Amino acid sequence: AGALFESNPAWKADLEGEGNDDDDDDGLDSPTETSMAQGTLDMIACEVPKKFVWPACLQRCMERLASSDPNARKAGIACLGVIAEGCTEPLTMALPDVMPRVFAAAQDPAPQVRECACFCLGQISEHCQPDILHYSSQILPIVFGLLDDNNVAVQATSCYVLEMFCERLEPEAVRPVLDSLVRKLAHMLEVSNKRSVQEMAVAALAATAVAAEEEFTPYVQGVANLMTSLIQLQDPNLFSLRGRALECMGHMAIAVGRETFRPYFAPTMQSAMEGLSTESTDLQEFAYAVFANLAKVMKEEFAPALPDLVPHLIKIIEMDEGQIEEAPESKEDGLAGLDDSDDEDENGQYVLHVRTALLEVKKGAITALGEMAAHTGTNFCPHLEGCMTVLQKAAGNWHPLIKAEAADALPSLIVPSIAAYHNGELKWTKADLTGANPLSQHTAALVQAVLTEEIALMKDEDKTTVGKACEAVQSVIELCGPHALVPVLNDALSNAHDLLAKSAPCQTADELYGEYGDDDDDHDVFMQAACDLVGGYCRVMGQHFAQYLPQFLPAICEYAKPSRPASDRSMAVGCLSEVAQELEGAISEHWQSVFLPAILNGLADEDVNVKRNSAFCAGICSENLKVQVVGDYPAMLQLLGQNFALDASASESTSACVDNSAAAVARMIMASPENVPIPQVFPVFLQALPLKIDMTENQTVYQCLLGLLQMNHPEAVSRKDEIKRILTEATHESSKVDDETKGKLLQALQGLQ
Repeated sequence: AGALFESNPAWKADLEGEGNDDDDDDGLDSPTETSMAQGTLDMIACEVPKKFVWPACLQRCMERLASSDPNARKAGIACLGVIAEGCTEPLTMALPDVMPRVFAAAQDPAPQVRECACFCLGQISEHCQPDILHYSSQILPIVFGLLDDNNVAVQATSCYVLEMFCERLEPEAVRPVLDSLVRKLAHMLEVSNKRSVQEMAVAALAATAVAAEEEFTPYVQGVANLMTSLIQLQDPNLFSLRGRALECMGHMAIAVGRETFRPYFAPTMQSAMEGLSTESTDLQEFAYAVFANLAKVMKEEFAPALPDLVPHLIKIIEMDEGQIEEAPESKEDGLAGLDDSDDEDENGQYVLHVRTALLEVKKGAITALGEMAAHTGTNFCPHLEGCMTVLQKAAGNWHPLIKAEAADALPSLIVPSIAAYHNGELKWTKADLTGANPLSQHTAALVQAVLTEEIALMKDEDKTTVGKACEAVQSVIELCGPHALVPVLNDALSNAHDLLAKSAPCQTADELYGEYGDDDDDHDVFMQAACDLVGGYCRVMGQHFAQYLPQFLPAICEYAKPSRPASDRSMAVGCLSEVAQELEGAISEHWQSVFLPAILNGLADEDVNVKRNSAFCAGICSENLKVQVVGDYPAMLQLLGQNFALDASASESTSACVDNSAAAVARMIMASPENVPIPQVFPVFLQALPLKIDMTENQTVYQCLLGLLQMNHPEAVSRKDEIKRILTEATHESSKVDDETKGKLLQALQGLQ
């Protein structure tokens, strides 16, 4: 894992101070064979189709993990961590086989193996969500033990695992270990003199706060006292630690909210503002992240900082992060071609010098600007014109990092206008394309400026930027309604269809540059945003979108093919579900040709997420199409029945699949009870209640259950004891059933006594 942290001065200093025995860590100021191998392997895993990478890498990893040579075991576990990002899907599916090996490596006698095992655990925790959370009861005790390891690198890397793992836990998952975890990390911070350990301990504390949410409140004062001393550090060599402490303060604010954090708001802001006057780009970057979080939490209380901060942020975003200069003459016998600087040379005549550190700072400044606009209300209105101008320029930046962040931030500029001209809420009517425009002139102008930029970015060659642009278009039209979409409708629909048809510039660019084109075993994450955008179009346009289904449905169904990865199949069926939910009866002519085959194939799929989305789609179509689908009930019920046989305790995904299957059955019963064999279905349905994961379906399943009780259905009457059990659990104070539904269930429970 050494190469992963080579850019961190604290890590390098601590390794040098330890006299690290690992040969691969010599010469930490220059690339090593290990770091170059890791970088190359990471790029291969991310760019080459998985069918060429995953089997070969997994085999070699497993062989080396079984070796008696500790360096071979180190290589095996490090390789597994390096490919985690690129091979997320196959790795997630292989977790039952892989995790025992990772746990064994984490307790290996050799420290270099334990360090790399921690790195691997962190990578898996980051990229294999939510499936990895199923292993929390095994991961946390192992990591707790590694926090006391004699090796500095192992200690610090175990904190990295906690950071990656804990920030994705729900409060109830972290609750059993919260007290011991906070105390352990605080103790490490107090007693360690190693900056790498201190920095990673602070990062782990921040992640723990995010996971615990309001339950972190009892620890805020103690942790804030520790951080307060760190955010005052003046030694430039300790600025990265100071930045981590600022980050922790911002994360605690998010976790515990405005009221609890208010006493620490002023000193945190003061330290962050002082950091802007330093020459440390790292500290500036941390400061911008803190501003973003504090604006989100403190809202209008953050407004007094806007007159000073906004002009500063605009100035940073306007800075030129690169300049073209005449290239120096190269030496014939030199190795100039192997220069690893961020220079790009064109025909040997000019060189583009890129200040990569400034790129990250600009990105942070754009993020902060967006959060301030989104959360400070009308106070931000005086700054809208200047911010729009600078973000429009940023959207045309040459670097994908800046373009993507601008795409993410632009929609936030609409929020202050809605606060000023619509009392904070813009009311619109679904499918109303021709009625009175609810947008004020000011808001409409902002909306069109933002959508013009975003729709142009949907045609960018960078996939991350395209994904952010799709998300932005969806957020704007769902915030502002059909009249926001009408002026740009043709381009918006055309660009989305091009993405689904794999003919957009970001998809054809791979072929132009000689890279691997589309491959059936690879999933492009940005395509989820494109499919979600289709759902957004349906949500805003309603039945008016039905005329475009003949073009969109075939493109969506391409991703549901058996040859596509499970994430694509799940994505496609999920998109069909949203279309069915929003268009209701307008999909009727496509039931037999598109929706039914997709549902039946999906319910028979081996992947539980595909099954889950297919169950939801089956229920929605039954609810909306009613009599048209009753002839297909037997086929759907037979496949849904297999879902109830799944072990709901196996994973959250499996449990959610059972929940959605129960909701599908409930919708089918309510739509046409006479076409459901209730004596066979009802006992299985009851066994799945109360729902375990998908609380959004509570209203559906209990509406069905209470309806059968009210009509004195024989099956409901004969199973009153089982129904009492369900209602008692669902109305318990620890239940996640919403209060309104709980009230109805309590009434029904009293009637059963």
